Amino acid sequence: MKEETNKIITATNTITTFRKFKGLMLDLLRGYPEYEYFGKFESVFAKTGEKVVEILSKDKLIELSPIKEGEVKRYRLTPAGINLAVSLINLEYSERVLKYSNEMRKFTIVVIIATIGALCFAFAQIIIGLLF
Repeated sequence: MKEETNKIITATNTITTFRKFKGLMLDLLRGYPEYEYFGKFESVFAKTGEKVVEILSKDKLIELSPIKEGEVKRYRLTPAGINLAVSLINLEYSERVLKYSNEMRKFTIVVIIATIGALCFAFAQIIIGLLF
């Protein structure tokens, strides 16, 4: 089960669309509640930007401001979007913790092996000292 979880968590770093989306959501969170944004999703997702904005609006992650004639779509985060952005931050931190815990596990194994080696060397010195 642990290996499956690790694959799922670390797989998010390889998905380019997900990384871009995560960055955009965090940018929107930085300006909450004052700022309204326009063109962020459309510029990053050049081909599907309008559709992405519509999907996020349908999912109630962003709210669209009323559009007047000649204006561009402006949007801001909703409470559900804030929850998603916070979850993305937690995901990023959990990925870092997982990486550091794997590094610490390797370091702990090296320290244990070095300690056992030093202990064996000390016993060898004691035995050689007693024999001669």
